[in-house]
Amino acid sequence: MKKLPEFLPRQRWFMEKGKSLKNCRVEDVFRVTEDSVLAVMQFEFEDGSSQLYQMPLAQLEHKDDQRRYLKENANMVLLQVPGGPYIVDAVPLPAFRKAIYALIRDGADTRDGINCEAGRMLKTAPANARSVVPAIDTSNTAIIYDDKYFFKLFRKLDPGLNPDLELVRHLSEHTDFDCCPPYGGSLGVGEMHEDNYLNLGMLSGKVDNRGDAWEFFQELTQRYFTEGGDVDQETLDRAVLLGQRTAEMHLALGAPEEKPKLFSAVNIAGGADAGAMMAPEAMTAAYRNEITEAAIKLLHRQVTELAAKKESLSPELQTMAQAVLDLEPKLTTRLNKLKDSGMTVDLIRIHADYHLGQVLVTDDDFYIIDFEGEPLLSIPERRRRRPALKDVAGMVRSFHYAAFGQLLLNPERYADHDPLELKARAEAWFQTVSTTYLKAYFERCGEASFLPESDEDRQLLLDLFMLEKAIYEVAYELNSRPHWLAIPLAGVLAMA
Repeated sequence: MKKLPEFLPRQRWFMEKGKSLKNCRVEDVFRVTEDSVLAVMQFEFEDGSSQLYQMPLAQLEHKDDQRRYLKENANMVLLQVPGGPYIVDAVPLPAFRKAIYALIRDGADTRDGINCEAGRMLKTAPANARSVVPAIDTSNTAIIYDDKYFFKLFRKLDPGLNPDLELVRHLSEHTDFDCCPPYGGSLGVGEMHEDNYLNLGMLSGKVDNRGDAWEFFQELTQRYFTEGGDVDQETLDRAVLLGQRTAEMHLALGAPEEKPKLFSAVNIAGGADAGAMMAPEAMTAAYRNEITEAAIKLLHRQVTELAAKKESLSPELQTMAQAVLDLEPKLTTRLNKLKDSGMTVDLIRIHADYHLGQVLVTDDDFYIIDFEGEPLLSIPERRRRRPALKDVAGMVRSFHYAAFGQLLLNPERYADHDPLELKARAEAWFQTVSTTYLKAYFERCGEASFLPESDEDRQLLLDLFMLEKAIYEVAYELNSRPHWLAIPLAGVLAMA
């Protein structure tokens, strides 16, 4: 316990770096090898909050092992006992990674509570696989096996079935959608259908890629701004393809439930009940009221904060901020329109944190990743069915960021250009690309039940989520990156 306040802030996966640790206790320990365990820790903080975390720990007895570990992973040493063993993070140890792979591949159900599942993809996988730990700055820990399989070890734990596991498993094992990494298997405690199930990790197929779509569209916007002219054909073709893939994801997630496919010679733990929250359900008047009130509450809260911090902003941002403040009554009225709508539409499981950074780019396609949902929400909240257009709104907002972010990230590159002309071109790019994306999305969806029937109702629902997303972005940028604040403020103003 005494070493944890020093150890935890050094770990990239620890999300409560601004909090003071008050107490901790070991909730459970699961043996992986003779010298390593998976420890489930409960951290309690001075502000009264608490959080479960997973810590893979190993004991190093031999001096050579200790010296080697200290040389390569000094920040991951939890405890050095003088003249005795080291207690370290187990992930850098090949023997630990090998054992994790074997547990999942074998679909192990251990005596101490570990419950593993192997998907169809692992039926022909080798018994052993070489592994590496990529240097990825993320809230989870990644391990790559044989350059074919990607294992995500969840650090921050919440009871319940993690949506990333649930949705990738469903899409890969129960639908024909193949533009997400194929499901390989999982590592957990308990049965998937149980409320207190703990998902410790998930294995999926590794997608060879050129990077994420944010980086890719930054390349396209750079070309657009530096070469002049209209939006090029490659950009338009990619926007069409992304719209189609988004639609196909929703069509797969929104399909009526069928009997699960059979998995011969594969151990499927809790499979009978694990997908019980996948079936679409009709939007009710109560739900329309709920999401409207939530959006209005967010608007009022952020308008209050924006007013309080307005004087600390640059003159240009102050002008934009005041314009948003003045529009609060009009924005509230616009959000309230959904309450009076009698639209009929199905709610389905969605990605729920959808933007360009959640899409991998290959030479000729896109792969959608990270189905965890909004990380600040509880597991039950993240597993709720929602309108598909919430995802679509997130991607449209991401296109807005892509256009204007190119200018913010590269001021030297465009120093000799007219700022007003650059803004006009950024807006033109955003309008062209987002319109192309939306057209392709709606065409591919057809008459899907998760979309309102009329164009008016579709626009009404899309506008609510785009405005809500832009307001959320104002809150984030105001507190984290004030120099980016102009992008979401412009987004809010455009919705008025």
